[in-house]
Amino acid sequence: MAKNEKKVQDIILDDLRSFGQYCEVFKIMKASDAGEPDVFFTTCLTGAVLIEVKKGKGVVRKLQKIKIAKLNSCGTRTFVCHSIEEWIALKKNLTLTLDNVVVAHNKQN
Repeated sequence: MAKNEKKVQDIILDDLRSFGQYCEVFKIMKASDAGEPDVFFTTCLTGAVLIEVKKGKGVVRKLQKIKIAKLNSCGTRTFVCHSIEEWIALKKNLTLTLDNVVVAHNKQN
């Protein structure tokens, strides 16, 4: 894994962990299938989301594209992030803020 890729992963993981009890987050270390995305998280607002982290202009391999398409067809939203800026844009797109997640969590309880 490239240094830049690990840095982006760590930032995403730390950001998600800052949601505390309102977000379950896992770094996928080793999966039974090749091509699995790097990060899994779920909140009451987003449901299950997987993120494949690629360095700078890193190319998504054919196997990863197939896996992402398969996951999306099963209803699990799967995204690719190449940078911290893409992560921030994805968070905004998912309306993933602590206030929104807490409100959604409280409405469910």
